[in-house]
Amino acid sequence: MSPLLALSLLLLAIPIAWFVRRRRARASAPRLPDGWRARLDARVPQAALVPAALRERYEARVEAFVARKRFIGCNGLVVDDDMRLTVAGLAALLLLRDDATLFPAVRSVLLYPAAFLVRHEEPDELGLVDDEPVEQIGESWQGDRVILSWEDVEAALAGDAVNVVIHEFAHQLDDENPWSEGAPPMADYTQWSQVMQREYERLQRHRRPPVLDPYGAESPGEFFGVVSEAFFQRPVELRRHHAELYALLARYYRLDPAAAPPLWPAA
Repeated sequence: MSPLLALSLLLLAIPIAWFVRRRRARASAPRLPDGWRARLDARVPQAALVPAALRERYEARVEAFVARKRFIGCNGLVVDDDMRLTVAGLAALLLLRDDATLFPAVRSVLLYPAAFLVRHEEPDELGLVDDEPVEQIGESWQGDRVILSWEDVEAALAGDAVNVVIHEFAHQLDDENPWSEGAPPMADYTQWSQVMQREYERLQRHRRPPVLDPYGAESPGEFFGVVSEAFFQRPVELRRHHAELYALLARYYRLDPAAAPPLWPAA
């Protein structure tokens, strides 16, 4: 065989192999069941916050999330279609911007039945490592995976102030900008930095803040996770007590949840 013919056959084989791999990937990717859009609305009250103009984009990102992210049940939990749809439906609420990407670092979502124990090996500020495991309801520090307590996912659907899906995937947005903490990628950080810094310092000064979880005072990254939770779970209260912060998040997430009908009965 001449070198020229061999090269031609190799170049021909490359797109064929790529096409076969793509077809296999599509065939093995999870598919949402018939009627999944109605099931999404029934399962995820927060989906009602998406305006009609953004609904097509939202649904496309929910579908892509289920198809591209691997779901793994832990401690005996069996992951079903409704679980995948629920997590995707909550995570996609953070992706309504024109330039949003589908959490590119995330490959897997691990679901535990409830809170789980984690042993951290990172030293604290004194250089000491605590051998005792810590109970967590969610984590995303591993980079390519997000870990969630299903019990707490369901609590957020019922109106609990803590939304572990929003919190952990907000960390993923934050991680897309490696140059700062608590600031996802954007063209201009001027207003973001001013409002976030002022509100972060305000939370650090208050022992019993009316809306925001005090855990947000741990770091700018945790603050971004906490305020994102409040934006979706307690929007009216966030707008009342932190008007500038609410407006900042409304512009970033392209949503105005405080203007929508209440998702849950008043406490």
